Parts: sequence; C-alpha cells; structure tokens
Amino acid sequence: MISLSRIRFCTATLLFLCLFGYTKAQEQNIDFFPPELSRALITQPTEGNPRSYTIQTQEYTDKATHISLSEIIQEYLLENNRIYQVNLNARKTTLASYTFDSLIRIKAIRYFTDDAPTPWIFYQYNDIENTKTELRLRRDSTVYTKTVLTFNENDLLISRKEYFGESDLKSEQRFVYNDHGDVETEVSLGNQNQSNYVYEYQYSSEGNKLMRKKFNNEKLESRVEYQYFPDSSVQISTEYGFNKRPKSQNLTVLQDSLRVEITGYFSSIDTTEYRSSFKELYVGEDLLEYESRTINGVFVNRFKTFYEYDSHGNWIKRMTYENNKLIKVENRLFRY
Repeated sequence: MISLSRIRFCTATLLFLCLFGYTKAQEQNIDFFPPELSRALITQPTEGNPRSYTIQTQEYTDKATHISLSEIIQEYLLENNRIYQVNLNARKTTLASYTFDSLIRIKAIRYFTDDAPTPWIFYQYNDIENTKTELRLRRDSTVYTKTVLTFNENDLLISRKEYFGESDLKSEQRFVYNDHGDVETEVSLGNQNQSNYVYEYQYSSEGNKLMRKKFNNEKLESRVEYQYFPDSSVQISTEYGFNKRPKSQNLTVLQDSLRVEITGYFSSIDTTEYRSSFKELYVGEDLLEYESRTINGVFVNRFKTFYEYDSHGNWIKRMTYENNKLIKVENRLFRY
C-alpha cells in the first residue's frame, strides 16, 4: 500500500513539471536547476518589492468531474524582488523546501517526507575553479552520490563526473569544442564501457550553423538542420536507429515568444511515412494547441490562458481552458 506521505511527495514533485524551457544551448545538462520547478516563476523578477506570495491551484484530476482545490500550497519568499526560497506545503506541513542564492542558483533542497531516499541535496559553486557540485545525502547525513561539473573559460562544460559516495567514480563525460563553441568530441566512460561521440558541422559564410551530425562509435546517431528566416528560426532533428534508418524527427520553430514543437515517429518498415506525430504550440509558458496523429485518428485540443493583474503589474490569477472548458485556476496572493 502506498503511504499518504509518498502520495504527497509524488504530488509535490509532479506539480511543477513544466514543458517550457526545452530549448538548450547544449545537449548535456549544464544546470542543477530543479526540473520540477518553473524556471520562469523563479527567475522573472516581480514588481512592488513583495515579501512573499502563495499559489493555490484548482484543477481537474483524472476521475474528477469538476475542478478541485489541490492540497499543495506553493509558497515563495522574496527579497529585493528576487526569490530566495520556495516551500511546498500541505495541511500546514512542509513537504519540500528549495533555497536559492542571489544569482538564482539552487543552494539546497530538503524533502520532509518519510519516503524520500535522499532528503538533503546541497549545491556548491566554485567560481575560481569554475565548478558546480551536487551532493545528495542519505538520512544519516552520508553522501549518497556526488556530481561535479567543470567548465572552461568560456563557461562551456568540459567535464561531468558522477560518484558513488564522495570519491568512488561512477562515470565521466569529457567534452572538446571547436572554434565556434560547438561540441566537437564527447567521451563517456563508465561501467567498464566507453563511448566516443564525434560531431561534424556545416557553417555558412557568415558563420551560422547549418547542419550538425552526431556519430556514436562511427555510426550516425542524429542529424540537426538549422534554417534561418527574417522573423524566425527552424531546427529539424532526426534520430537514427541501429538499421541506419530514421526513427524519429523533431521540428522546432522559434519566433519571438512563439514556439512550435512537432515530433514524428517513422514507420519501422517505410521511413517515408510517419507512424505517429505530435504537435505542441506555445506562446511563452502557455500551451495554445496540442495535436496528435496516430493510427487511432487525429485529435486536437486547443488551450487558452487568461491572466488577472494587481496594481503593481504582477499576475494574481491565471485561468487555463481546454476546448473552452476551464481545467485549471491558479490564484497568487501577494504580501507586500
């Protein structure tokens, strides 16, 4: 039987999952920012110098016929219009707490649930050696895992090391870059295995990246085509399988705050046809449209998000509709 504390922990973890922020400068993870938190809420400054605010959410659950109030209350503590702590509370009990430094870098995470295997996570930043370190601690305060990221003078990731405990090296990745700042080679070591990734690029006469190919042990693993237009940019990413045939393709269109993501999976027999495809259309954080095309047919869901603001210009209510049906209401209460 799953305990209530476990349910609460999973609920708190999933509550903040956010699709925005998909586009990254590099494939490798170079930031310890908690993926379960909304980066936009944390990093975008507020107005009016509030001391704190809370968010209460009403939304549909899987079996509900109407929106219901979530038991999770999101609490944000601020200083000089910057968030320094986020708490997830339920029934006057704190489930998890996140703290940030003045540069909006995560400092520590603490989970207060009984089922969290590593209730303490600490982060260290060495600006002289240009490293970032994550330490996950067990309940007896011993180090469970350690991850160390090392960057070069251009703040490009050159090494990622993961340890069991504090010193038992589990795996390592090393990165070398070309003059354009793009990954040229990547070596992954771990479990007595070694993978060598080599990247090939094509650039325009103006230095714009036109194509990138990624090879895994001399086998083509992926290809990315870059296209540029006066008002937008396009990336077409193709993943290849063991049979050297395309297995999936992702099309990303960026135009100001608009983002379109189209992901297609090829037929295993005929790679000229998609087996299924999915499209997501965003403006900023807000999903506008979701479309799926599978053997079961074509399904399109359309979304609208409306905001209400206070006198300082901070949003205090966010309402999300799906196919003209209200599915989520977020009320943000400020304390100035």
